[in-house]
Formats: sequence, C-alpha cells, structure tokens
Amino acid sequence: MNRTTQHTDWKTITIYFLMAVMVFFASFRAPNAEAEALSYSVPGYIGMLQNLSLLIVMVCAMIALFLTFVYRKTGHTARPNLLIYYYVFHLVVLACDLANSGTLEDFLTRVVFATVVFLFFYYVVSPLPFYAADRYHVLNAYFLGSLLFLLLNLGLHLTGVASLIWKGRFFGLTTHPNFIGLCGAVTAALSFALFYGEKSGIGRVLYVIGLLAGLWVCILSGSRTSLLGSAASIVTVLFFSVKDYSLKPLLILLILLGSILAISYVDLQSLDYANRGNTREETWASMYQEASQLPFFGRGRSGATTNAYLFAVVAGGVFGAFFFFRTIFSAIGAFFSRNLGTHYSAVIRCSIVALILVTSMLEGYLLDAAGIPVFTYWMILCYLK
Repeated sequence: MNRTTQHTDWKTITIYFLMAVMVFFASFRAPNAEAEALSYSVPGYIGMLQNLSLLIVMVCAMIALFLTFVYRKTGHTARPNLLIYYYVFHLVVLACDLANSGTLEDFLTRVVFATVVFLFFYYVVSPLPFYAADRYHVLNAYFLGSLLFLLLNLGLHLTGVASLIWKGRFFGLTTHPNFIGLCGAVTAALSFALFYGEKSGIGRVLYVIGLLAGLWVCILSGSRTSLLGSAASIVTVLFFSVKDYSLKPLLILLILLGSILAISYVDLQSLDYANRGNTREETWASMYQEASQLPFFGRGRSGATTNAYLFAVVAGGVFGAFFFFRTIFSAIGAFFSRNLGTHYSAVIRCSIVALILVTSMLEGYLLDAAGIPVFTYWMILCYLK
C-alpha cells in the first residue's frame, strides 16, 4: 500500500526512531537508587547506560532538530503556544534554583537541556501526526519506546540479572518505585487507547502485550498512583467511545463506587511504604504551608514533590505557577472539545490528559527535566490549544 511522502521519507522515519529512543532512555537512570534501596544492583553495562541516558536523549533531540531544519518543508506551520508557557515555567524554576542554592554551571547545563527539549517538541514533534490510520504517528513512537523500556526492566527482574526490588517494591531502572510505576501507567494508557482503535490482529496482540506489561509494572512497583492513573485513562477511553449511551451512567456509577472505596480504605499514610521518611501527609502539609504564602518567586526544585500543583507554586512562585497552570487549564479544556465523539484522536488526547491530571495530584513529575511521564506531557501539549 502506498503511503504519502510525508510518512514514508527517510527523514520522517528516522525522526520517529529517534523519538522512540528518547522515550526509551528518558527514565533510564538511577544515580542514587542504592541510597534508597540497599540491595539495588545492575550489570555494569546497564549502569553505564544509566549514566549516559540523558546525553543520549539530548543527542537524539539534536539530530532530529538538524533533520527538521535542513529538510523542513516550506510554508507556515502553526506552533503550539502551550509549549512556550511550559518552557518558560521550567526556566523560572531553574532561575529560582539558582537564586536559592544552585550554581551557575548547573543552571546553564539545565537551561541548555530544557531548551533542547523544548525545541525538539516545538519544531520536530508538533508538525507530526498525533494519531493516524497508518503506523507512522507520534503515539506509536511513544508506545514502542515505553514498551521496550518496560520489557527490559521486566527481563532484568525475571532473569535475576539485576536486583531491582527493595522492601517488596519494584524500582526498575529508575530512582523510585513510583517513577517506574508511572512509566507503567503511561504504557498501559497508550496501549489500551491504541488497542481500542486498532483493526489489525497483530497490532492488537502487540497492544495487549503493552497493556499487560504496563499494569504488571504498576502492580510490582506498588504504586497506587499509577494504578489510579491507568484506571482513569482506560475509563476515559470507554466513556467517550461507547456508543450505547445507556452504558455511560453505569460507567459513572463504577467511577463513583471506586472513588468511595478509595476514600474509605486508602488514607494518606498508607500510600507510602513504611520507613520511607516522607509521607504524602507530611509533605502535602509542608508544601501547602509554603504555597499558601503565595511567594512571587519560588525556591526551585528541592525537597519532596508529591503534588505537582502545589509544588509548582512552591518551586516557581506565583510568577512561575502562572505559566504552569496556563497549560493545565488548557489540558482540562480538552474534555470540552467539539471533536469528542467524532474523532478518536481527541478521545486519546483526553485519556492521556486524564492520566496526567490524576497522577499529578500525587506525584510532582511535571517539574522533572526528563522522564517518560514528563515527556508525555510535553508531547500532549503539542496537540492542545
């Protein structure tokens, strides 16, 4: 079957490959995992890749930018303004880091990395199709990169080549079980959304593998946040895709029952395993106290980050938080799009947004420099208005 040149030229295929590699390496690091998990160990070659992961991400982004600028097509392409707001927010947080306790060298390094990431999504990703009938679209690149990352984690664990579990929780090739859990949640969300719209039998099998791997990692990690985010994403797809309107009240009822059970049986302290040091109850109280002062400038990225919304105010101050919440409100607006129910890509966007909005209440990954979850947010901002 012939596809258009836009989807089959070597430059586009190479960019999709580089994107998948970036997603694969985005969370591929654990520089201080041994301090948190005393029995943590990985083979030497894995440790080397963990140390080089961010450099690999940056190199891939720069190659993709080079290909885009050298072989870009003529004509005006509308750019997503939300990426600019999110980029400015990160710059403000880094400036607050520098003003409080950072060094100029560290500040410049982080600014360069943030700028390369911004330019990659702004110029490379945003013109590409988010979801399309053929295999060449951004979601598939993300799915492939995240699935391979999870399979590597599971493979190392099952073969016993690495020791990735501590106190019953799966750390994987990340610094904390909640981080690998979020990677599993993103993979499960992408897999289910792509499975629901897939017609090919082989494609469906692949997406089922991704869904099972994602949920398995969520369970192994013990991250209830990840399971909650996965459920929110799956329910969103079902709610907006089901044609039988009589089933939608049932879905709403199931959501309400699940929420009641969660409130009744899961308190804040039980969301963290014993002896971790900082529970969400403690960190939320501390963050709320700092955020309630409404500082114009924040204190940068330091301390616990168990709530992205509170930490945006604490880290960036009111000034920085303005740019952050500008993107959040636009993400919420995706649920009121006129395309919902008519274009499946709009449903997928909402499912990913649901995952991000829910998990960000319990984790602060939206302030991270790199990682599968935060790169997913960068990506979704490319397709929101």
